[in-house]
Amino acid sequence: MLKFLPFSIGPQVQKYLLNSTWMLVEQCLRLISGVFVGIYIARYLGPEQYGVISYALAISAFALAVSRLGMDAVLVRELVTSKARTNTLMGTAFWMMFTAATFCYMLMVLSVFLSSEQSQVKLYIYIISSSVFFATSLVGDYYFQSRVQAKFSTMCKVAALAVMSIVKLILVFLSADVYYFVLAALADHALLAVFLVIALKRKYNFEFLTCFSWPDARSMLSSVWPMVLTAVASLIYMRIDQVMIRNMLGMYEVGLYSAAVRIYEAWIVLPYVITVSLIPVVVKLRQGDFSTYQLRLVQLFRLVIGLSVVAAVVVSLVGERLMIFAFGSSYSEAAPVLSIVMWSAVFASIGSVSARYFNVERMERKIAFRTLFAAGLNILLNFILIPRYGISGAAIATLICTFIANYVMDWFDRDLTVLLNIKHRAMFWIPLKRGSYE
Repeated sequence: MLKFLPFSIGPQVQKYLLNSTWMLVEQCLRLISGVFVGIYIARYLGPEQYGVISYALAISAFALAVSRLGMDAVLVRELVTSKARTNTLMGTAFWMMFTAATFCYMLMVLSVFLSSEQSQVKLYIYIISSSVFFATSLVGDYYFQSRVQAKFSTMCKVAALAVMSIVKLILVFLSADVYYFVLAALADHALLAVFLVIALKRKYNFEFLTCFSWPDARSMLSSVWPMVLTAVASLIYMRIDQVMIRNMLGMYEVGLYSAAVRIYEAWIVLPYVITVSLIPVVVKLRQGDFSTYQLRLVQLFRLVIGLSVVAAVVVSLVGERLMIFAFGSSYSEAAPVLSIVMWSAVFASIGSVSARYFNVERMERKIAFRTLFAAGLNILLNFILIPRYGISGAAIATLICTFIANYVMDWFDRDLTVLLNIKHRAMFWIPLKRGSYE
């Protein structure tokens, strides 16, 4: 397996491997919790009520994505390359995220208030959307990532995950109303923020809260705005389907679709965390031998593509039985959706590695453009396919858009000739040779 990893084994690399392992452990535990606890909740609530909470989460996710400002990539990169300016960079990022959170929450509340949605659903969106203010604590997570100390933030995430998983199971045992599950969704973010603050206080300090640099803010904004647009656009073609299903079909169908997508989302975090955890080593490789840097990217593409293809094939063979076993017979209609969206995971994993390439090469604008294009295409396809094929139409739209955004568009950009060559070597297993990429 080690030959597929994007680095050679050595003392320094072992540190990165251990760091990545911590992040993978956290994501595996999150996957287990998301599958088992999420399924238990979906079974208890049923498609209708599960659709309500899924819809509220989908709406609030837009505010959360914007408030993070893409700092998971930009701040980590800056902290790796400018360690002497840690306080200034962290402080600037924190106050930028706080300002964004305030603006996003106010805009979300106003938009929802003026909508024709049910008052109860509006309340749920107000509650969950307030989690944007806790997102500022992720500055601590990004600090630990940049220092290759992911174990500290992982411990915080695992602790919060364990506590809230138990709380949600207790709510099911007590036959609680959906309102309490909404509060639990907010508590997910609040508890993680508390744990991250404690960890950061023990390992660093809070002097960065008094720091802010306008030049750094402008520099970060030049990098983060494409990332923010990308995050929003990504949510549009991953979440807008739930919003459109709500308005075109109903809450029951939202529940069915959300159940299938939950399994897909539980899986897709694996290639995502593999790529995100390797940002520091990818940055360092880029600063060294260029052919080695590209060689490792080919190997990384192969790893995530291979894993995703295996997952898609398995789910395609047992999709219906998996849905019935996991969620119950009331969710059996979502089986075709699951099979379709799992093939989207193949191209989404390609997109995860591509995003790291764009970030390291400072081509964030390309991510924004292609994701916005795919988001607009997804909305158009949803209008065409949902009325004809129901919730399966939304899944088909997602598959088409993911394929176009993460592969087809490379053919029309001369700047991405190298990246397209890397992808082809990975996808078609073209033999690897050092020095053959220039």
